[in-house]
Amino acid sequence: MQSHFPNRLHILGGIALMLFVVIVVRWIDGWGLVTVHVKNAPLGKVIASISRQGHVTIESPLDPATAVTMDVDRVPVSVAIDMLATRIDCSWRVVYLAAPTKTAISEALLNLRSTGTLDEWTTYYYPAPSVASGFGVSEPDPRYLELKIEGPDQDLSKLLSQAAQKSGVMAALPKDWDATSSNLPKENLVRKTIPALVKSAHGKSAELFLITQRRGWGGRAPGDSSPGAGGPPGDGGGGPSPFMGAGGGEEVHPEWLDQRQLAQIAKLTPDQQAEAKKELADRKTLFAEMAKLSAEEKRAKFLAMMNNPDTMQRMMDQQLMRQANQTAEQRINRSVNYLNRKASIQASQASGGAPVSAPMPGR
Repeated sequence: MQSHFPNRLHILGGIALMLFVVIVVRWIDGWGLVTVHVKNAPLGKVIASISRQGHVTIESPLDPATAVTMDVDRVPVSVAIDMLATRIDCSWRVVYLAAPTKTAISEALLNLRSTGTLDEWTTYYYPAPSVASGFGVSEPDPRYLELKIEGPDQDLSKLLSQAAQKSGVMAALPKDWDATSSNLPKENLVRKTIPALVKSAHGKSAELFLITQRRGWGGRAPGDSSPGAGGPPGDGGGGPSPFMGAGGGEEVHPEWLDQRQLAQIAKLTPDQQAEAKKELADRKTLFAEMAKLSAEEKRAKFLAMMNNPDTMQRMMDQQLMRQANQTAEQRINRSVNYLNRKASIQASQASGGAPVSAPMPGR
């Protein structure tokens, strides 16, 4: 009588192999995704959890005991960090450090962890609203935008400024490091292009997410002269650069900022891409027309644009998207603060003070 034992072994082995494949596929599918369900948990613990799950470095000078309440399931690490920053009223950004030695990188990371600043470093940061925010979707992770570095200048500081303008990341290098890139990397993702650029200058680099206190629009910290510092919600909440010291004084190139928006648009759905490209073209046409107007005509044109129903709806959609990530207590506090500021402005105007526009709720 023929034994069925070998057949059973083959069947069991096949089942085990199938289960193994399913487990591996699910593990690969969830690689880098973040799940956090906490209530009044210490910030330090939450940052450590996101860092571990997302396989990223996160630095912050904030009090690690700060209470955090948030719930996210299997989201990209940038979405989890954006939610975290919103819940504690802070800003976040992706930072690339470049230095001649690993020791200099380690010292910079220690400074960011302790003070959130970089003394004796030049920083480049050009915050701008994300195209994605106008379509009710999360801002794309800047590390995964396509980036093409162009010459002819191969001075590393100038090339890092270019990378920052084209991607929205913050780049920094020591002021006393005069480095030149031996060759320009081919077009690739930001997370690959910038390290390759630094390597070609015989330097070391580090990639991290930085979470800091949010600062008010338009202002700068004392001594902060970073280009583009002062910001819209394109960096997860806005506010100027937390870095102190010279920013390099590099020229802002509108065409490079356009490239950033086109890279962001490439992450949208085909229908959204068509609409976003049309809006970008219309906006460029509008700005070109405004450049020919007098100051008073520009003001009137701007007010007409802001009063346009489509513009107002887009702003409201962006505001609602940000508020959706806030706690009920945060929304109440922001509304109360807005009403108090509005009352103060009205009182100032009634007493003969200069008229001031009331800020939007939630700013």
